[in-house]
Amino acid sequence: MKFTQVTWYSKLLALILFAALPFIGFCAGVWYQKQISPKQDGNVIVTDTDKKDAPKTIVSSNKVSLKTNFKNGTLNYSGSVQVPTPCHELDVQTTVAESYPEQVQVRLKIQDPKEGTNCAQVITEKEFSGQLQVSKNASVSVYLNEELVRQ
Repeated sequence: MKFTQVTWYSKLLALILFAALPFIGFCAGVWYQKQISPKQDGNVIVTDTDKKDAPKTIVSSNKVSLKTNFKNGTLNYSGSVQVPTPCHELDVQTTVAESYPEQVQVRLKIQDPKEGTNCAQVITEKEFSGQLQVSKNASVSVYLNEELVRQ
């Protein structure tokens, strides 16, 4: 055996290792990253809870969160919306379609500040809440600036 000499097969082995080792390292890194990364489901999370009195999370995303709680024929809802500055206002409108089960629409609209207002650009949480008389089977839809967030 010629261990101290450069031969054609030693050059071939070096070329294969030079190409294969970075590829194997990259694949191992991608596999490891998948194992430790949290799962993301399009920024909308729907959870069901077995507790009767605990609020149920309807929408939880980067911009909107909404929780509902049904008790004694009343649907209580509360949540928050991220607005670009503290000067932006939040307009909340709720409508109930007279059907069975009722269809509740929570329409959130971010209104720009008045012209000439100086305001620091700091993302701010604006909270909202309300109550509605609906049946327990009512479905809730959430709109932000006329775009459906969750139905």
